[in-house]
Amino acid sequence: MAAISPNTRLVLYVLANLGFVLLMGIAYGVAGCPNPRFLYLALLFSLCSSPIIYLDSLNGRYSLLSIFLAAYFLLMGTGNVSELLTGAINEKSTAVLSVPEMAILLGGFVLVLGYRSIVSLHGIAAPLTARRDWSRSAVFLGGAIMWGLGTFATYEWYVHIVTDSTNEATIKGLENAGIWNVSVSILAQMMQPLGILMIAYAWRTYRVPALFAAVIAVVTLQVLLGFVADAKGLAMMGGILVMMAIILIDARIPKLWLIGAVIYAILIFPIFQAYRTEIHGNRGISRAAVVENFGRILDLTLSAETRVNTGSHRAQTLLERSSAIGSVQMIFEKAGNGVAFQHGYTLTPLLATFIPKVVWPDKPDVPTGQLVNKEFHVTDGEDVYISPTNLGELYWNFGWPGVVLGMTTIGAILGWVGSRFNMADARTVTRLLVTVVTIKEVVMGFEGVIAASYVVWLRSLAGIGLLHLMFARIPVPWRGGSDTAPATPTVGELVTKPYPNVLA
Repeated sequence: MAAISPNTRLVLYVLANLGFVLLMGIAYGVAGCPNPRFLYLALLFSLCSSPIIYLDSLNGRYSLLSIFLAAYFLLMGTGNVSELLTGAINEKSTAVLSVPEMAILLGGFVLVLGYRSIVSLHGIAAPLTARRDWSRSAVFLGGAIMWGLGTFATYEWYVHIVTDSTNEATIKGLENAGIWNVSVSILAQMMQPLGILMIAYAWRTYRVPALFAAVIAVVTLQVLLGFVADAKGLAMMGGILVMMAIILIDARIPKLWLIGAVIYAILIFPIFQAYRTEIHGNRGISRAAVVENFGRILDLTLSAETRVNTGSHRAQTLLERSSAIGSVQMIFEKAGNGVAFQHGYTLTPLLATFIPKVVWPDKPDVPTGQLVNKEFHVTDGEDVYISPTNLGELYWNFGWPGVVLGMTTIGAILGWVGSRFNMADARTVTRLLVTVVTIKEVVMGFEGVIAASYVVWLRSLAGIGLLHLMFARIPVPWRGGSDTAPATPTVGELVTKPYPNVLA
């Protein structure tokens, strides 16, 4: 993108939006949807495609904003696009723009303003600090150790501590494990994504064939672990993190990995749906029993796949599950109109981010997902979690000021990370860890609960900072890419060129 002139980018942006409007018109003509959300979808697409105009590179200052806006359209737009294709959009309002749609557009707009403001300020005033990276052995061995510990802790958590997704099983498991074991297990689980990223970083940086085999093994084991744990996010995490690493390190789209992701969505995701419905739902088989009888459980799952994923009561597809506009509509319709505003209550766990449970056993822990289900009367089940999205939760707490100030703050946070830790200026494992953890917790976590995502994000940044202080020793040369002038290179930076193929 950096080699394309501004005028050409503007033309591409206009063509992309005209093409999207044309496709919507064709879909309307074919399906005859009675309530097409033309203006909303056109405005949302124009907002989310705006990085075409100013994206400097795939791993530059605006890469985080581009990734967020792509995820934002997936959450807030693709559901309506899918329904437009089938002629059955569920939007009740017949207004040109409904209140939730205006909130989605306003929230996205102020987020972009917050992001771009921080990037501009950073380019003008931020001083450059010394850039140092880990040694090759520290990157790979550290990554392997962290991934191994994290994987073991995750397995123990889902199979032996919290053996089921019900409240009863969770409470009983945590009581039996004890505060110390729970605290250590949570800390170890936070290491797993960092370990995956470090292994991927070693593979893309040093190009050792054995490291590619290690990456494939890690991604495969993640899928198996996610299957046993009945956690689709856990299963997809390995592949997603590797793709993010390739984009940020090489500044290119990993086409083969994207093809693999599409195959996963088409072939593997329905198996996970069948597993949840048939094994845990209908049969009530525990995760420990799944491990002991894995072959039989897999046969039962495969035999139930067609039944679970077809018919009028079929499980949702990956695209349908990705849409979050239903939660936003519900919250904007009922909050303040039969459902009380929270006034910051669901955000209170953020206050105890760095205080361990062993020090403060009664620190606030708000099950926001369950609270949404209960307060908005979504289902009668006590164990059901309903994702409010960050946008919906901000409105549920503070109304329209929460939408404006909260989304601007999220944009500023992403802008700080995007300008301070982008990989176009300097490629280090620390920058990769900070950027991808931000994508995982802040961007991908946008559909969920604010406190749950940001507590993990803040703790992860603290851990990455400590690792950087302990292991970052090798000087890394400035690669340019931002408006800030590079500092005068040291002798070590002039001599040490760990990436000659990139700098040539």
